[in-house]
Amino acid sequence: MPLYEYVCGECKTKFELLRSYSRADDAAACPGCGVERGRRMLSVFASFSRGESGELSSVGGGGCAGCAATSCATCH
Repeated sequence: MPLYEYVCGECKTKFELLRSYSRADDAAACPGCGVERGRRMLSVFASFSRGESGELSSVGGGGCAGCAATSCATCH
């Protein structure tokens, strides 16, 4: 079963739920306030690959795709 990210329309709490694909876009109950106004968010990811020289390079998209694998100067 896929893991989806949601944000509450009431209190803005971000949370994750394991749900079937057919229920992915259904409203979700917020674990913070209990209101059923959670909406699915667009998930982002980043992955890294080693080239022939052994140097890391980012592959894919995401908020930290340009960061080094061991440190991040812009994200916390």
